[in-house]
Amino acid sequence: MALKFDPKLEPSGSRGSRTKQQKNDSGSSRSSKRGKSAAASSAGKRSKSTKGGKGAGSSSKRGKSSASAPAKGGKRKSIGAKAKQKAAKSTHAAQAELEKLEPVTSTPSRSTKFAKASARTTDVSTELAEIPLDEDAKPARSRRVGDVRARERAQRNRSRYIRYVLRILIVIVAVLVVIFGSIFIYRSDFLHVNNVKVKGVSHLTSNEITDLAAVPADSTLLRLDAAGISDRLQQNAWVQEAKVHRVFPDTLELEIVERAPGAVVRVSEKATWVVSTDGTWLSAATENDWKTQMRIIDVSKSLPQPISGSDCNDGGIKNALEILDGISDKLRKSIKSISAESSIKTSLNLKDGITVAFGDSSDIQLKEAVINKLLKKYKGKISYINVRVPSRPTFHAMEN
Repeated sequence: MALKFDPKLEPSGSRGSRTKQQKNDSGSSRSSKRGKSAAASSAGKRSKSTKGGKGAGSSSKRGKSSASAPAKGGKRKSIGAKAKQKAAKSTHAAQAELEKLEPVTSTPSRSTKFAKASARTTDVSTELAEIPLDEDAKPARSRRVGDVRARERAQRNRSRYIRYVLRILIVIVAVLVVIFGSIFIYRSDFLHVNNVKVKGVSHLTSNEITDLAAVPADSTLLRLDAAGISDRLQQNAWVQEAKVHRVFPDTLELEIVERAPGAVVRVSEKATWVVSTDGTWLSAATENDWKTQMRIIDVSKSLPQPISGSDCNDGGIKNALEILDGISDKLRKSIKSISAESSIKTSLNLKDGITVAFGDSSDIQLKEAVINKLLKKYKGKISYINVRVPSRPTFHAMEN
């Protein structure tokens, strides 16, 4: 640790020695300056003598000047050498005096610092020399900025590619898990069908629909043939549409849309059939159907035996169904039966005993308006109305 010098705390003896030392230093510096000036003057004189020698050689007295020039130069050299020796001696003496002084409070000089630095450098070089060299070691290569950036770019691309591959592998694994999991669940008894619910039936019963559906005993909600169940249900003429719904975890719901019965047709003296509003033969009519449904009688004698689920192709019956679909509810409620031998001979048999020759199903609203007008005007006085041509209606009055 370097100590700071305080002139107030320095003793008087040390001050005197310091002043002497400073005087010696100034004397040594002066002597060195004198030696330098003497050397410079000798060098200047030498240059002048050289120039003078050259000038003398060019003159006619070349021989004399050439002989005297070496002698003068030798004297000048001897004077410069003596001055240098004196300056060197004075410098060494000053350094010796400085070394004898106590270095307690003095600041280290530049020469001392230089000596310590050189000593450290020597020690470091010695230590480096003692380190064993690896003969197999390859010399270090310098790296350019472009090479470093290219290497970093390559590393980034490599890491990006690895992440991309990992994503693809994860997606593939997820897809395989979903596929094999679905297969396992599909083949297992998971989500087994335990309940069957039926909706939308009025003519058919729930048990009849369940029997028609014929759901296999080992069916599950995933392993269920919904299309096959729907086809089996629609084989019944009463079923117009069937929808199959899965209600998790174990219920199968059957939604049925039945065909609406349009009328009961007396096919023969012993056979009556229910025909739907869309002209499909549904089934043989029951006693309840004959009482509650509209009756179509007096059909063509050439009508073939109906088949459940088949279409009705008789013109008279189809014309009667179209009339029933086009007239108002008020007029329909007043009809007891319809005679439908043909489309032209279609007649409405009202409950009050009046027969209305309606004809084909054209101009239904106009014909109904004429019927209502005549019934209102001749209430209780007519027994027959003909509206086959609504612009020229006719009627028969009742006999008193």
